[in-house]
Amino acid sequence: MIDFLIPGLCLLACLASLVLLRRRGAKPFDYGLQLAIWLSAWMLWQPPAIIPAERNISIDSKQLASSNPINLNGVENISLNGEPLGRDKLRDLAPVRLELSKIQESDSRWEFDWQRQITLGDSLKLKVHNNQPLTENLRISLLNPYGHIEDSLELKVGEVIQAQLTATPKLAGPQLYRVRTESEAGETHTDPLPILVREPLQPKLLMWLARPSFETAALSRWLRQSGVTAQVMTQLAPEIIRKETFNGLPLTESADLFTNESPFDLVILDSSLWPQFSVLQKRQLNELATTKSLLWLVSDDSSEEFLQYAASHSMPLQRGEAPHLHSGFGYQKADNAEIPPLRNPGLIALQPGSRDYLLGNEETPLFWGRSSQRQHLGLILFSDSHRWLTSGFATEFASLWKSIIDYQLKHLGSQQPVTLSDQLPRTQERITLCSPLFSDQSPFLSEFHDNSRSTRGIATSNSSQGQCYSFWPQNSGWHQLWTELEGESVLDFYIFAKEDWPLWQQSLNARETQLMAAARLGPEANNHANRVLLGRQWPALILLILVCTSWWRERRTLNRLLS
Repeated sequence: MIDFLIPGLCLLACLASLVLLRRRGAKPFDYGLQLAIWLSAWMLWQPPAIIPAERNISIDSKQLASSNPINLNGVENISLNGEPLGRDKLRDLAPVRLELSKIQESDSRWEFDWQRQITLGDSLKLKVHNNQPLTENLRISLLNPYGHIEDSLELKVGEVIQAQLTATPKLAGPQLYRVRTESEAGETHTDPLPILVREPLQPKLLMWLARPSFETAALSRWLRQSGVTAQVMTQLAPEIIRKETFNGLPLTESADLFTNESPFDLVILDSSLWPQFSVLQKRQLNELATTKSLLWLVSDDSSEEFLQYAASHSMPLQRGEAPHLHSGFGYQKADNAEIPPLRNPGLIALQPGSRDYLLGNEETPLFWGRSSQRQHLGLILFSDSHRWLTSGFATEFASLWKSIIDYQLKHLGSQQPVTLSDQLPRTQERITLCSPLFSDQSPFLSEFHDNSRSTRGIATSNSSQGQCYSFWPQNSGWHQLWTELEGESVLDFYIFAKEDWPLWQQSLNARETQLMAAARLGPEANNHANRVLLGRQWPALILLILVCTSWWRERRTLNRLLS
């Protein structure tokens, strides 16, 4: 409305002035003066773009990072001076090219990496990396939440750093370790190292075997010795099943072992049992892989009906030779001939998905697993691992089976994935969080155990990780992300202060500045963008001069009439 109101008022006032001048018999100069006055009044509201724009400018990075607005209309290239900036300071700029030849960039690139979440009993591992030789002696120490040194590094001049500090948290919950850096000159800097320690889960396992064997006996013994709460059922005859439980698990006698109400989180079945299952049990197994976790011990006598079942779950198997598998498990070296080979049951995985987990080489994997929001299904494609125990490779045997069991149970206690945009989220800077959880409800952020100061996120866009929301946290410390007040937080994470990790911040900013410069192709050719708006002070000055001129002529005409 205002876009038409102000020009309309200026036009009406100009016409009224011209009508009055005509009645008085004014001179043509007076007509032109009134037109110029009202044109200047309109220019105050809508300054014209008549000044040629400067296409190449040089800006200090501190000025660009400040909250003061910068007029970049018509600018095509910015030469950035000073220190590099993070992505958040550059992402909202107009589409201009960035020139970085004048950036004060350090040759030294510090990198730090650690697990943001671990299970109680696991080790915290802080990796430290610097690509340039040190110019002075340094001592880096990892301090626990009580200020005691857990591990430290003595670094000498000229060394290129690629090291690791470790510690083992003693308590569950959010823990704030610290990293202290001491230089030879006596300078000391301490940075926070937050980590979320979760309580270990106690999953329950059911294993149903088609027959006794050395392989199944070795696996049962390992389950008992490793502390897994498990129930093992072994088919001795068509109507005879031996049942045993390990590590304090009560025996479950119910026939409905495959329902959602059963106490087991992981069910391990011998594929040879498939023909013995009833129609109801087969239907329950189809649903079990979506609600819990199902793992098949695929044998060489698997029926065609079982292969059809596997294919119906998009995990088809093809019969072939039964090769001996010597290596390719990650922890077993290819040239270690002492480890007995494993035997493939003569079934090969066909067309595994890009997100499937293959243990071993892709042609004849030992294990084919799939763990997604809709399916938790795995196929074990080897046997004869019991020979590792009799050959003195008990550690390798345990590592092999633990990696499989851990993968099948990784969905337990896991939250919907929430992707955080920054490695080092800082106060008063934009952080973006994306998740499929946010498709139906907008999240809000609060400080730890303080929902009274929560803030709603601002929706940005969709990505491959789901709907995205942006936040600008004002305080450092632990924060929680929620989708509803009554439920549990979907993510606990730490917001760093601006002065934390200065060396790492320099490295991150340098990398992000280069990425933003490479991504910016500049504006499209546009002749209108090559001119900038006339400043309002100029129309105001012109209007003042014209009004004074009009007043002077009115006074002059009045004096003539009086004389």
